This record gives sequence, C-alpha cells and structure tokens, in this order.
Amino acid sequence: SLYASAGRRVSMGLDGTLEAALDAAAPAMRGLRFVLLTFGNAAFSELLRNFCAHARRAGAAHVVGAVDVGAFELLRESGSPCYKTPLALATGYSLDGANSHSSGSWKAFAAMRTGEVARVVATGLDVLHIDTDVVLLRDPAPFCMCTAAARAEFGDASRFPCSALRAADVAVSSDNMGPSRSVAGGAAYHGAGTFNSGILLFRATAAGRRFAAQWHRNVASPERGSRFWGKTSDQQVFNAMVRRGRQWA
Repeated sequence: SLYASAGRRVSMGLDGTLEAALDAAAPAMRGLRFVLLTFGNAAFSELLRNFCAHARRAGAAHVVGAVDVGAFELLRESGSPCYKTPLALATGYSLDGANSHSSGSWKAFAAMRTGEVARVVATGLDVLHIDTDVVLLRDPAPFCMCTAAARAEFGDASRFPCSALRAADVAVSSDNMGPSRSVAGGAAYHGAGTFNSGILLFRATAAGRRFAAQWHRNVASPERGSRFWGKTSDQQVFNAMVRRGRQWA
C-alpha cells in the first residue's frame, strides 16, 4: 500500500537521533514550525501505537521520544517518527510508572522529558507536548498556529478564537475537562485548580524558550530550599512556576 511504502521510507531514515526524527516529521508540518512531542516505553506499546495511528490519520506532525530501545524499534518498524531519548541510551534504566510519581526512575523520566521538550523548542519549533493517552481527532496545528484556514472557523467572533492562543508563549490544559465548561465558568476553575501537563504548548519565542529551559532546570536540579525542591513531578513544578506571575526560578 501507499501508506506502507511511506512508512518503510521513513523507517529507513530513522537512526535514533532527534534530528532524523524531526526530518521524518517535517513533511506533515506542511510549512508550519509546529510538532507534537510525546514519550513512552515498550510497556505502553498499545498506547504508543494508538497515539501514532490517530496522529497519522489526522495528518498531524508528531515525534515520539522512545524511553527504551524496545519502543524505538517498535515505532521505527511502523514508520512513526521517533528517536532514542537519553534514557533509552542509558544502561539499566527502567521506568516505574506508578501514580505516586515519586520514584527515582520517575524523577529521571521527568528530568529527561522536560529537557527534551526544551531541546526541541530550542530548534525553533513550537511544541505541543502531549501524553500518549490523548486521542487526536483533528490536527491541532492549524488552531495552535491560527492559520488562515483556522481563522475561518475560529475567528475572533467565534466561541473559541484561535488568536488568543496564538498570542501565548506557553499554554496548558487543566483538570477541568472541556473548553465549554471553562467558558461557562469564566475560567474560574483555573484560579486555583490544577494545570495538567498532559497537554502543554511551548512557543519558540524568546519567552517560550526561557520558560521551557527553566522548567527543565526546576525539575532536574531545583535549588535546595526553593519552592520546587521536593516536588515529585514535572506537573507539580509547572504549577508552582505559574502560580507566581513572572517568578519562574
């Protein structure tokens, strides 16, 4: 099939590097400097397959950071743009996915993930960091980049204008599920509710790059005694950063 042939061409070019994965994702970007970035290991192979299948069906440019070699081989064989993260190259690393998010292996994963997000943003791409359990029904790039086609559907007079998001350097989802509920509540939940790092947008603006880099530093090497010290997840750190305006460090 045409899809299988395209997948084989992609897989032949995937050598485990981030650069090769971004090159493989570039055609789906269609000139937009925008990419979806997610991470996973072989233990979550079904989620990874499902995420990539929906991303391909939606025509969304995406890259998967493989947390182990098994995940990389699985994704490469299917033709999904992927690369080996530093943890996939580390000897003896195994991710503990417990919900407590307090194990040493989880903290290593969070440090890696935030560092890789900052790394891709630093290449000049707007990055939508997204969890692998998110199912894509449409390509989010036009809305996030507020293209002419998106403005025709999501103009300033619409219920959800894309121009507001286009102006943001960093944007995040929340545990208040559904934009309609947020609009109905006047965003009241967001005043004290939990911001959910399962969907995070970072622009490749100067401010967006600085925030992504500081997020990584606050996760990977927080200053002892700071409000980030002792946080067990990158989501907790993100919430701590944004709850004090312009006080990221």
